[in-house]
Amino acid sequence: MSTEHIDELDGEIKAWRTSELHQLVSRVLPERCILSEQAQRKPYECDGLAVYRVEPGLVVLPESKEQVQDLMRCCDQHGIVVVPRGAGTGLSGGALPIVGAITLSLSKMNQIIRIDADQQSALVQPGVRNLAVSEA
Repeated sequence: MSTEHIDELDGEIKAWRTSELHQLVSRVLPERCILSEQAQRKPYECDGLAVYRVEPGLVVLPESKEQVQDLMRCCDQHGIVVVPRGAGTGLSGGALPIVGAITLSLSKMNQIIRIDADQQSALVQPGVRNLAVSEA
């Protein structure tokens, strides 16, 4: 079997898997929160450590904790792997996707709930960047 044929077969499997993932996830998330086209998913291939790249099967951007809970229940029921991702600025590869898995981007959940300077603590949603906390 030639390398080209393996690449084509791999592409067909990914496309089928993305379609299946999209169908399942669209039951619990609105379409505006789902990125399924290859061009949409490309920026999520890596975090700040761009040496390693993996195309995610699907990218979701929930807007609330309830949407995250619904998504996780759905993925658990169907045995779908989920890789969480913050802003994608990390340099450790911690947000590196897994082929055929869902990348759960938390970037839309970016509200600072409260900051207590006296206690040196902050309550924030998971998509808040460290710089935003420092600026606040």
